[in-house]
Amino acid sequence: MKKYISYFLIIVGIVGFMYFNKQEDSATQIYQPLNVIQTTSTIRSEPKSYAEIKGEVRFPGVYMISEGEILRSLIDKAGGLTEKADISMINQAQLVISNTSIVIPRKIEENFYYTTTEIIDIIRYVYVDIKGEVNYPGVYRVEAGKRVYECIEEAGGLKTSADTSGMNLSAVVSDGMVIEVPGVFHETKIRVFIGGEINSPGYYEVEDGTVLSELITLAGGLTEKADTEKLQFTKALVNGDYILIDELPTVEKIYVSIRGEIKYPNVYYVDENITVMELINLAGGLLDTAKASAINYDQVLVLGSVVVIPANTSNEDNDFDFESDLININTASLERLMELVGIGEIYGQRIIDYRIENGYFTTIEEIMLVPGIKQSVYEAIKDHITV
Repeated sequence: MKKYISYFLIIVGIVGFMYFNKQEDSATQIYQPLNVIQTTSTIRSEPKSYAEIKGEVRFPGVYMISEGEILRSLIDKAGGLTEKADISMINQAQLVISNTSIVIPRKIEENFYYTTTEIIDIIRYVYVDIKGEVNYPGVYRVEAGKRVYECIEEAGGLKTSADTSGMNLSAVVSDGMVIEVPGVFHETKIRVFIGGEINSPGYYEVEDGTVLSELITLAGGLTEKADTEKLQFTKALVNGDYILIDELPTVEKIYVSIRGEIKYPNVYYVDENITVMELINLAGGLLDTAKASAINYDQVLVLGSVVVIPANTSNEDNDFDFESDLININTASLERLMELVGIGEIYGQRIIDYRIENGYFTTIEEIMLVPGIKQSVYEAIKDHITV
């Protein structure tokens, strides 16, 4: 009997073990975590708009609004109206405008009055960009109707380097307005004048530290007549400089004549103070038949001088001699001719003009061919002139 009881207990134990093991497997399946399925979706972001509601609502503040939203909806977002709210003059179906502030008024009590503008106070906001010499530059949202100086205060006020002399601080700001506060201007340019032998004379504004050569280039360069000998091209300019470029020294030109034993006898247009030697070289030099010993090579010629180079066989009276007591009307200068009685500056110049145009005189009597010199003048000077 005991043997059968033992078998029974063993069988019950096995069945019980199998039962509880099955229950554990079921529990494991029940609490098995679900696979997470990740999905993605495109969220379209709409532009955000805000409006402020205050006064007699339960939760005054700024709320996000959607396009086309009406006042009734905004009041609901703010928790509804209080018991003291007066909506008798409010159109709850009106559209709410972005960036506005709406005030719900209180019911009129005894001895208390509202003006029409106090019933619904809609304040427009604008955005202004404040730059330059302010402590906190940036874009600010301010109430419409504010003035420039009030916006500057919003930006922390002016810096010590600010210069508002050219600003209209009382101007009313508008949406998107840029307020630029400039700094104090520091002079970095200088004003100078350049004239004279320059292609474009005048006043010029140049950077401080500019040198003369740069200014000359800016003014179109020098003319052909400019005298550059004394110019300091590397000199730095200073404000107020007045620079004049000098002209090259001009040499006056004169007419002189050379003839006789010379290679190219002619009238020459030469520089003033030319010497006989220089004129001889200009005219090609002496011929072999010239009497070189009779020539004063260092003699300085003047306007109208006529140099006659004598030949070796020529008469001594025709020698080139400026030191003779007689005045040679073919070679004498204006000053020398004016020493003659009755020959002043006018007649003396006429004598010079005549011999340039017609050649030298062959006789002293031919002097009367000069306009204005008559017989009486000739008689007075004939003993003092020669050819």
